[in-house]
Amino acid sequence: MRVALLSVLDNQSRPRTLPAPFRVVAGARLVERQLDIALAAGCETIACLALTVGREVIELQHRAEAAGARFIVIREPRKLSGMVTAQDELLVMAPGILPEEDAVLRHLARPGVLTFPEDPAVQRGYERIDANFAWAGVLLVRGNALEQLAQLPADVDTPSALLRIALQCGTRPHPLETRLLDDDIWLRDPSPEQISARERSWVAGHADVAPFTAPGLAVAERMGARLARDTLGSGLSRALAIGSGVAGVLGLGLTLAGWIAPGFGFAVLAALLLAMEAVVRRVSTAGQVRPRVSLLVQALTVLLDPILVLMVAVASPEDTQWLRLFVPAVLIGLLHLGERLAVPRWRRSYQDRVLLSVLFVPAALFGVIQPFVAFIALVVMITLFLTSQPRD
Repeated sequence: MRVALLSVLDNQSRPRTLPAPFRVVAGARLVERQLDIALAAGCETIACLALTVGREVIELQHRAEAAGARFIVIREPRKLSGMVTAQDELLVMAPGILPEEDAVLRHLARPGVLTFPEDPAVQRGYERIDANFAWAGVLLVRGNALEQLAQLPADVDTPSALLRIALQCGTRPHPLETRLLDDDIWLRDPSPEQISARERSWVAGHADVAPFTAPGLAVAERMGARLARDTLGSGLSRALAIGSGVAGVLGLGLTLAGWIAPGFGFAVLAALLLAMEAVVRRVSTAGQVRPRVSLLVQALTVLLDPILVLMVAVASPEDTQWLRLFVPAVLIGLLHLGERLAVPRWRRSYQDRVLLSVLFVPAALFGVIQPFVAFIALVVMITLFLTSQPRD
């Protein structure tokens, strides 16, 4: 079993500033980012060194338990010996360190100490190991090393003490690339400027916006990515979901009341806001092992297509009877088929409900919604033959 040791005891922060473990990076506190990395590394128990259990520690506990991990607050390092057996492994992250997840997972598949070259790491505040290397702030050590920790004073700097114990036990150092420091990817006690730069790269790396082969999604998701950069951690995802739900209900209501074109206009807004919400949520939950998707978003994702089908049916001529539902249902079915069968490059095109809703507006305005939907269904069916993955 793997156990992670985190700490909110900050002895390195600048005076009169927020302690480094509690600084917010891309919508989550730095210590919460450490937790996400620990969970991704397979840690089942999280031990957190803290003098008091404040709001930040309680929220950290909830984040860990939501991912299925056990969370324990300890005030002195000796209690670790009762949690970690000799056969276990202990992942240690120094307070104020924001590692790069891929580097941690790649180098610490087995016990090791992550290091940087002494120059420039020591100048940036990293703890020197010897004449050539400094500790990067993350290590993985076998549980039997904790026997030596129990012999040290209660007020010892626990991460630093575990570093020395790990090296004495022969734990292998793993040098990291200096570019992680030069590019501000691996941070220690980050400044506001470093946090801003990291947030920009975080959004760019996790937004995963659609290509312009899906033009509606491409525009909506780029709008969402821009909003995410400015409002990380502000609850924007929920606001966008609520806005999408309200727009969808208004669109359906207006269509049922006979206001066809305005109804489809609100359908465009509903699809646009839902696509923006997806990007904001991807960015804000990136790194979490089990990110939660709200029931509202799940409901909107399921109900958007039926709402469009019903709106098209209401807007179609009454004398077409069962075709009113059949034609839009066939179109939506073909689009879902495209999402499954198309080559990856074109799958997002079949998911583009923003573009589809936009196309419905002029058709509804000129009273030709049913033949237009039938034409679009024919076009989608033809493209399926061109974009489907070849079968062996």
